Amino acid sequence: MKNPDLTLIFPVYNEENLIQDTLDKSVSYLNKLKLNWEIIVVDDGSNDKTVEIVRNYENKNVILLKLDENMGKGAALKKGIQAARGHNVIFSDADLSVDIKKIKNFVEALKSTDVAIASRRTKGSDIVVHQPFARETMGKVFTALTKTLMGVNLSDFTCGFKGFRNTAAKDIFSHALINRWAYDAEILFLAHKYGYKIKEIPVVWKNRKDTKVKLFDAVVTSFRDLLRIRWWNIQGKYEKTS
Repeated sequence: MKNPDLTLIFPVYNEENLIQDTLDKSVSYLNKLKLNWEIIVVDDGSNDKTVEIVRNYENKNVILLKLDENMGKGAALKKGIQAARGHNVIFSDADLSVDIKKIKNFVEALKSTDVAIASRRTKGSDIVVHQPFARETMGKVFTALTKTLMGVNLSDFTCGFKGFRNTAAKDIFSHALINRWAYDAEILFLAHKYGYKIKEIPVVWKNRKDTKVKLFDAVVTSFRDLLRIRWWNIQGKYEKTS
């Protein structure tokens, strides 16, 4: 069986209120593109009806994977990347904060780059609905710290819409160690470390008002994990063995 051109991954946790609509919009759009595709929904230990809705979704190209317990978005993405068969792999937040139609731009970009990331802070981008002041400020501080500690000069590490060539995705995520909030910083650090070309794509972005993020926990965990990434790199934990 021929591998698809594109794998679209949605990591989800308790998304019963929007996953049906997200899949409907995604399938409708992907069917308009001249691509063979698959959608992988990775459930991160939901305790609502998310799994039931995805399992009953009537499209053979929509695949459900499950983590037995809540392990974090990074862990869910690792599982999805491992299973991805598409020549290109794109992951998106289930709330479609970045319009699903942006896929076309990412597929085009991946013809000439290894990694394409959505940016809310580069020329041509637009934030239609901002995050609360505290969250937006912490995001900017996190970006500044990540640039300093990781030595990677990018304008936006945490936007939840990113694309990879399949080989790059599998290589990067197979060496990733972070399961929760700082996974973005780690995978982009690894992409840079392993010599992959990274391109930022400006996007129109809308904040999700009913976010499940607990700000204090996310801040503490993220900053701790940035230091762990730096230390693990010094220890050689990210070095390839072959």
